[in-house]
Amino acid sequence: MAKRRRNGEGCFQKSTCGRYIEYRVTYYDELGKRKLKTFSRKTKEECLQAYKEWKAMQEGKCPDEISENITVVQWANAWFENYVVNHVKETTVNDDRSILDKHIIPDLGHRPIKSLHPHRLTSFYNACLKKSNGKGGTLDPKTVKNIRAVMNRMLKCACRIGILKDNPNALALYPKCTKKETEILSSEDYDKLIKHCIEQATQWDMLIIFFLCVGARLGEALGLQWSKVNFEKQTIRIAQQMQSVPNKDKSSKYKYTKKIIDSTKTKSSNRTLPMSNDIERILRHVRKLQAINKIAQGAKYHRDLDLVFAREDGYFICDTTFRAFVNKRLAEAGIEHHKIHSFRHSCATSFFEQKADVKKVSKWLGHSCIGITLDTYTHVLPQHLEELAELQNDRFKKIFNSNEKNIPDEILPNKDDWGA
Repeated sequence: MAKRRRNGEGCFQKSTCGRYIEYRVTYYDELGKRKLKTFSRKTKEECLQAYKEWKAMQEGKCPDEISENITVVQWANAWFENYVVNHVKETTVNDDRSILDKHIIPDLGHRPIKSLHPHRLTSFYNACLKKSNGKGGTLDPKTVKNIRAVMNRMLKCACRIGILKDNPNALALYPKCTKKETEILSSEDYDKLIKHCIEQATQWDMLIIFFLCVGARLGEALGLQWSKVNFEKQTIRIAQQMQSVPNKDKSSKYKYTKKIIDSTKTKSSNRTLPMSNDIERILRHVRKLQAINKIAQGAKYHRDLDLVFAREDGYFICDTTFRAFVNKRLAEAGIEHHKIHSFRHSCATSFFEQKADVKKVSKWLGHSCIGITLDTYTHVLPQHLEELAELQNDRFKKIFNSNEKNIPDEILPNKDDWGA
């Protein structure tokens, strides 16, 4: 009696011409329809090998022997597992996986990696600009730039290990993103918001003031722990951040979970800041409010997290919920809508308005270089440019030894003749 085939296992038979062995197997497509796939080879072993390669391609798995015939989805998953995980920061791992799953694999995953050429990639980046962002709009050019960066790292790795000879992404064009103007609170609104938050005096109000006075990033503030606050030395150590990461618990109904990452955006973002007297009073007020919550919540309070800014039960503050709270406070204070990150910009701008040194401000903010600070904030401080013009005036006065004129009138035409 013939051996009974297992469910999903194919069958062998000779081709009609008798020269090949055919291996037939049934499978279900994306719509759930049952289909038949046939592999024709000279031997049964070759048929099974062809079937394994085809199945790996369908599942997005990389075959044992990597070659230029593998598809983009196969190489993307192999690259991620072998060259991304455990080699970069956890936040980068999460961002890379998200870009692969949302953009690269759905649009290009079925193509052989060798078929990627500059024109194909340029068309892909242009098409990304028209994709929905899930909020009623389209993808931002900066998001497309991030997609290109992931694609570039993936293809450079393929070139490095010999899958591709040249990186097609090097010649592909992508939409240029224009730098958005830095949003800041006016000096009046800055003072008005701080006063309003002090009047309300909740934990979250103190967090808004913390952003305005310390200029921390959102993740840095939400991940700050009491162990990093030294009241005796009056210092705050910023060397970690809160991030939403994929939930490894498959039974959980939440796709993402929050955790503290022991790193910040860059190495220079790890910094110790001196604590002003007002910030110390704000933090002591927060600790007093938390002590009340700990008594009320009892064992339900998340004491293990040791968070400075937390919910009533001591767990991480949801960034989306906090944004809604900020919008409410801005409306109450009669201030137009601003993003939370604009509080960081407002903090830096307030330093510059008080003639603070650029290098010191750059270090306070945790920028990787002073060029980022200058590029971000110079254009919002026109008075600094006016000071430079005054310096030029002083220089010319010294040259011509005159207290009233910069350049003698006989050299240049009068102002009335400038339009001529």
